[in-house]
Amino acid sequence: MTPAAVSAGVAAAVGAALLCGGCGAHPAKAPGTAPEKVSATAPATRSVSIEEIAAAIGCTAEVSVEAEELREGGCESAQGAYRMATFAADEGQRSWLAEARIYGGTYLVGNRWVVTAPQADALATLRERLGGSLDTGSTHVHHS
Repeated sequence: MTPAAVSAGVAAAVGAALLCGGCGAHPAKAPGTAPEKVSATAPATRSVSIEEIAAAIGCTAEVSVEAEELREGGCESAQGAYRMATFAADEGQRSWLAEARIYGGTYLVGNRWVVTAPQADALATLRERLGGSLDTGSTHVHHS
């Protein structure tokens, strides 16, 4: 495995943990259950930057990961904290989503970008501005 591939894998795992905006907010599902699609149809979306996503939210992004494969960051608005990621390639986005869905939550997924927020309705409002589709991951159950 190349250093870039290892870096991408680590970044995806860290990003999944960071962007788990709604962990535990949905009923538990059996392990291995396919993610639910909240919306089967997605309006066409263009690729956007973290800064453009933040502007649509109404906040200023703080970028926390700046890598060749992806950028991650977040910001806060009146509706809560948002986390966002943009990807250099579709494959990177698919890998990131596969890892992130394990932790549950709701994701607004566009063309090489993903946004999470504590409340699904905040993502629905953002969807009206940016497009994309709402996607729900499996619920992560915290074990003590």
